[in-house]
Amino acid sequence: MIISGYLDGYEPPFLRSPLIDGSAVMAHALFWPAFLHTVGGSSSAPNAFDADPADLSELIDIFLDSDSWPVFSLDLAGRSRLHVIMRNFPDDGGVDYVLDPGNDGDAIPLAAMEGHFRGPALAWPELVAATHQADQGNSWGERLLLLLPSCADSDRPSTAIDMVTAALTSLGAGPDARQVGAELLDSRRYWTQSCQWATVDGALVCLGAPAYRSLGSELSPSDLRLVTEAFAALKPGRP
Repeated sequence: MIISGYLDGYEPPFLRSPLIDGSAVMAHALFWPAFLHTVGGSSSAPNAFDADPADLSELIDIFLDSDSWPVFSLDLAGRSRLHVIMRNFPDDGGVDYVLDPGNDGDAIPLAAMEGHFRGPALAWPELVAATHQADQGNSWGERLLLLLPSCADSDRPSTAIDMVTAALTSLGAGPDARQVGAELLDSRRYWTQSCQWATVDGALVCLGAPAYRSLGSELSPSDLRLVTEAFAALKPGRP
């Protein structure tokens, strides 16, 4: 699997791409408790899905395979795609959220979930919009939960917990679904400060956080606008 520009700059350079299509991994019965526990930071996720934490080890090993990095992809508006990449480069592991703009240009980094994190990738209204994008391969609940760890927004509505709980329930979570939703929404593992968003020169940018989508970051103004357009093209009402 190739994502244009994503592997550039690694030393030593890759002789072959370690990126693999993760759709088969997503189909695994234990994918969601494993993903929400490891990437989302929810300690209650295994129990909510009636999974023994010990049974998740096989899937987590796949997440962390240094030779094959699973990539979970979602179609957005137009030709753009959002990729969630389990980056397993030795001594530089993490989870990257990148946007393939669909215009033959290089992928645009949105968030890096790791010790020296960058993000968030998107605001709550953008998450809602992306969740409800037509998708033949993934349900709305799958889209929401795949994107949620990269979303932070100080102005998210009080109904956010209801939407996340409904998504969890749709994928088989039991009575603890609301607790998992609260853990996913309020995790302080990455977002330790207020995340506010504002529109500046036609681009939605994050204020007060170490985000790629911020003024003065390595993203150009045109990249910032391109990312904004990729999500703004989807316009459901804000819940």
